[in-house]
Amino acid sequence: DTGVAEHEAAEAAHVNGVDLLITDHHALPPSLPDAPAVVNPQRLPEGHPLRDLPGVGVAYMLAQELYTLAGRSEEAHQFLDLAALGIVSDVATQRLDTRYLLQRGIESLRVPKRTGLRALLAAAQVDPSTMSSDIIGFQVGPRLNALGRLDDATLAVELLTTHNETHAQQIAAQLEVLNNKRKQVEDQIYGAAQDQIANDPSLLNFEALVLAGMNWHAGVIGIVASRLVEQYQRPVVMLTTTPEGTVARGSARSVPGVNIGACIAAVGHLLIAHGGHPGAAGLALDADLIPQLRRQLATQVRETRDPSVVEGRVVDAIVPLAQMTESLAEELNRLAPFGSGNLPITLMAPNLRIVSDAVFGTTKKHRRVTVEAEDGTRQVITWWRGAEHPLPTTNVDALVIPRINDYRGWRSLQLEWVDSRPIPGAVVETGPRWTLTDLRGEVDPVVAIKGAEFRVWAEGIPASDLPFKKTSFVTRDSVSPSRTLVIWTVPPGPQELLQMLELTGAREVIVVGAYASAESLDGFLKRLGGLVKYALRVYDGEVSVLQLAAATGQREITARRGLDWLAARGEISVDWPSGERAQIRQDGSQAADEETLTALEDHLRALLAETAAYRAYFRRANLEAFFASQ
Repeated sequence: DTGVAEHEAAEAAHVNGVDLLITDHHALPPSLPDAPAVVNPQRLPEGHPLRDLPGVGVAYMLAQELYTLAGRSEEAHQFLDLAALGIVSDVATQRLDTRYLLQRGIESLRVPKRTGLRALLAAAQVDPSTMSSDIIGFQVGPRLNALGRLDDATLAVELLTTHNETHAQQIAAQLEVLNNKRKQVEDQIYGAAQDQIANDPSLLNFEALVLAGMNWHAGVIGIVASRLVEQYQRPVVMLTTTPEGTVARGSARSVPGVNIGACIAAVGHLLIAHGGHPGAAGLALDADLIPQLRRQLATQVRETRDPSVVEGRVVDAIVPLAQMTESLAEELNRLAPFGSGNLPITLMAPNLRIVSDAVFGTTKKHRRVTVEAEDGTRQVITWWRGAEHPLPTTNVDALVIPRINDYRGWRSLQLEWVDSRPIPGAVVETGPRWTLTDLRGEVDPVVAIKGAEFRVWAEGIPASDLPFKKTSFVTRDSVSPSRTLVIWTVPPGPQELLQMLELTGAREVIVVGAYASAESLDGFLKRLGGLVKYALRVYDGEVSVLQLAAATGQREITARRGLDWLAARGEISVDWPSGERAQIRQDGSQAADEETLTALEDHLRALLAETAAYRAYFRRANLEAFFASQ
């Protein structure tokens, strides 16, 4: 999948008498390496059916040719399942021969022959007979990629080649753990990136968003970059640095009309290394040159953007909500598989009123939005990662994708939220979403808030220490609606603040923010250890991670890592019967080695430091500007 620009490696192979065969699909350099063969579809003319093949497609075609030369051409089809996995996971353009390979590969995956794939699908609770590009992209691919991102990718090769069912089940179980860890690391980096933007809104003045963070996981920053591209509708570069080194390394993702690979190549004089294609790229540079990269890359994006690509969303058809039925979704699904080059059909449902919403998911990142049309028709729309965005405040035209949900054998219509706009002529709220009262500097803030109907958000301190009646007290694990929310303790992060504002439905916010739980590692672990003992004694060890996070005044990922540390010490064992709840037992296994404990402690210190930095900023920030960014 690499090598088309590796002149030095090709020369070394040649000098040592090694015949080097290069297979690649990335953009061609000005000159090709000196190798006996360079197999790359980019060498084919524009419009050729094989021109868009990704790396896995090149590998499949090579294997097919080898089998043909061996007189066994009929056996090459055994690799179609792998081709399909790679085409979707690499976000390849699905047209011509690439699309044909994907269609055949999905058919193969519906009756999986590989022992490892059967184990993986069972662990992920996926019915193979319902296999689609969406299932590959959101359930199968991320689990396989989690190994390469966080651990050793050779284990994925073992999973896909083993015939031992027990070994396959063990690897599949490990994949589940790593995929959950990948999600947590992704959320941590995403939160840190949003904090940077909140602290320095001028970053959004550039045509490309360039962010850098200490010890951001190199295997995950590309995923976060894609999320930020979707949110801010511009190319994003995510860079990671280390305290020891001066080199920043990272990944870039782009938007239609901007060839990010070419733009990065144009600023190559600033870089140590780079490579990529129109949608994505990788790069490395001296960390001191990041400001220069930000300015010069923005210039390249501005000057080379394709003017024929219009910003906005494409509406395939305007369809009343009442006509969005399961049978319509079935008909549209005949155009699958969907993906890059063959986007899902998006329909606009006009003039919808938002009736209610509820967040869901292990980290409460998603929304189920109930909407009503003018004729009284009601539907629930699933808004993935919707909790990260404010709900519209007026009637909207909603852009949705009708899909068929086959969860656990139950077949139903699922409408997915894509975007929305205020209906033409609607009066849009342009003022602040919340009325703010700043009591951060008050000696006795209670005097200013007595007598009003309110809820007090306070975490990390006993309810008995609050000068309010118990019924007024709320935490993240016990929320009740209220027009007025008193923020008594400083929130641990931006996502937690936004979730509380949305869950309470508050329109008046009173900020005290004079208190926060201790952010030292020892203090946090001591507090968490006490909560674990209480859960073991009172609740037989069953507790939600949200309860632990609220009681310690920290983020959920910090509470999870704290449990990992206690388990690594051999004090407890932790099972996760669901993503949100932990089953804790006092039958801890043998303690982990010192290196593992040290790594967990370093991770915890970093998480606590992020929360401490956010809280410090919250205490001094201009509240009007701060809440406008939420």
